Amino acid sequence: MDERELKLNSLSRYSKSSSMFVLEEYGHCEVPAGCGGVVLRWRNPRNGVPLRMLLYVNGDGEVYLDGEPPPSGIPVVPFGEHVLALELALADPAYAVLSFAALFPPESPRVRATGPDEPSVSVLSAADGTWKYTAQAPGDDWTSGGFDDSSWRPMVANEDLQPPEDPERDTGRWRFDAVRRRGGAGLGVPEPAARIWIRKTFEVGEDGDA
Repeated sequence: MDERELKLNSLSRYSKSSSMFVLEEYGHCEVPAGCGGVVLRWRNPRNGVPLRMLLYVNGDGEVYLDGEPPPSGIPVVPFGEHVLALELALADPAYAVLSFAALFPPESPRVRATGPDEPSVSVLSAADGTWKYTAQAPGDDWTSGGFDDSSWRPMVANEDLQPPEDPERDTGRWRFDAVRRRGGAGLGVPEPAARIWIRKTFEVGEDGDA
């Protein structure tokens, strides 16, 4: 076997790096196709940041990001202003309605990235007046960025969870605790409602600080 053949079959030829693109490595259960193995993905950092979204909701609901359901739990969100919107059935003031955390970079050691420096971003549920809701059905454009939500009410802090039907399979508590560990607070409403609509406007800046 000559020297040329050894070089062609060397593992070093698979090593990748770029000053313009980010190489992401997903291992173990972070692999989109399931547990096991490794997935590599090139990403253009100028397109935005992949926000890892964690959500707890009490009951059924729909989630929208800029008017569309997020394509995955880690969507690439462009730089600029965005709207997270939720439509939830049945809001009980005795219990938390939702908690939310969206972070970049991810805290999981099973996701590694190499490439240019990128901004840190966090969007966390909080009783700070920026998470608003209404119990009256809004217009069709309520999930978009120019919608007037000045008449909507602010959500309130609530960390109490509704008891699960099956205490041995309390997936809601697991989701809630996962969000809380990352800084997202439980939010509720002061009055009961058969259905509520929620909006949170946030910005992803090229220098961070969403």
